[in-house]
Amino acid sequence: MKDRILHMTQEGLCPQEQLCEICKNAESLCIGLPKEGYKKEKRFPLTPEAVAILTKAGIHVIIESQAGISINYSDLLYAESGAEITDEKAMVFQADIILKITPITVEEANLIKPGATVVSLFQPQYQNGEAIQVLLQKRIVAMAFDEITDEENHRIFADILDEIDGRAAMVTASYLLSNSSGGKGILMGGIPGIAPAEVVILGAGLAGRAAAISALGQGAMVRLFDNNVPRLRNASDLLGTHIFTSTLHPKVLKHALEAADVVIGTSCDTQFILPEEEIKKMKKGALLIDLCIGKGGCFETSNCPNSPQDKIFEKFEILHYCLSSIGSSVARTASMALSNLFLPILLDIADKNGIANKIKTDPGFRRAIYLLNGKVVNREIAQRFNLPFCDIALFIAIF
Repeated sequence: MKDRILHMTQEGLCPQEQLCEICKNAESLCIGLPKEGYKKEKRFPLTPEAVAILTKAGIHVIIESQAGISINYSDLLYAESGAEITDEKAMVFQADIILKITPITVEEANLIKPGATVVSLFQPQYQNGEAIQVLLQKRIVAMAFDEITDEENHRIFADILDEIDGRAAMVTASYLLSNSSGGKGILMGGIPGIAPAEVVILGAGLAGRAAAISALGQGAMVRLFDNNVPRLRNASDLLGTHIFTSTLHPKVLKHALEAADVVIGTSCDTQFILPEEEIKKMKKGALLIDLCIGKGGCFETSNCPNSPQDKIFEKFEILHYCLSSIGSSVARTASMALSNLFLPILLDIADKNGIANKIKTDPGFRRAIYLLNGKVVNREIAQRFNLPFCDIALFIAIF
């Protein structure tokens, strides 16, 4: 009987408190969420719901004031979720992990504390050479979240962003074809007696298939092109006989382009770029939407800037829509999707006692690193800025 009694007092049995396990590693981890410097970028990495889970796990989250307004989340919502809100941008960049969407700028690089980690989209075209040099001097770990892969080698962030971009592209196309935005005044699905709009999609990857689903849902006539036959087969299996599929056969593509009201350009395995000569032959008032603008574009006439920005212009009387990420037009949906993916990764980093152990133990996470210990470990970044390349496998053991 005495063995079953844990503690006795003169008043009787006194129950003892049950010890609750806490994550000591998480207490030392701080995540900073700054406002985006590029005003057209509306997406944000974490929602208040995700922040609440992180702070409950003992992770310190510091957010620049008004950073979540672009997705209609107020400072109050983030504060109630346990985040620290600050007006001082410099304080946010003193965190262990800086989480943002667009690549780091020179001004932001100068604010980051040495040895920290910055996580953003890769977007090599928008990387700044001077900022890279500052990050290298400070031995910053820089990683591109859209390059993270899972155990099946799927790029989990890139895939969800591609799907959002594809669906958003058709919503944008429908708007730009209307008279209210200066378009030809075409109803995407037509009506009885009036033919629907003709949509040509280049690339049958996730973005292309998502665009096709959205276009068919609006009643458009859709033609999907890609030189990857298995991709085309997947699209046919998914969409049935409602969609026309073809390889990038010059004559077939030429006839499709001449009849097209909308052309959506996504990534093709062959790095296909639609030549200017073919664009000149398209009917006047047609619309081109380039979903590869952050990777150099997939139309020869696309205006690919060196920094993220909107580009809507006419060339050869064809309307070109070139946006760094069309997904920003549905920023709240995109942000919720990103937040769902970031949450388990950040919790795992805390559980593994920091970014170093995560890099060592997770190959899919490691492949997204492009700066490490003052070295460039990504060939594309090294070639773009004429910097020496180091294989991450050679010195990962000493990191």
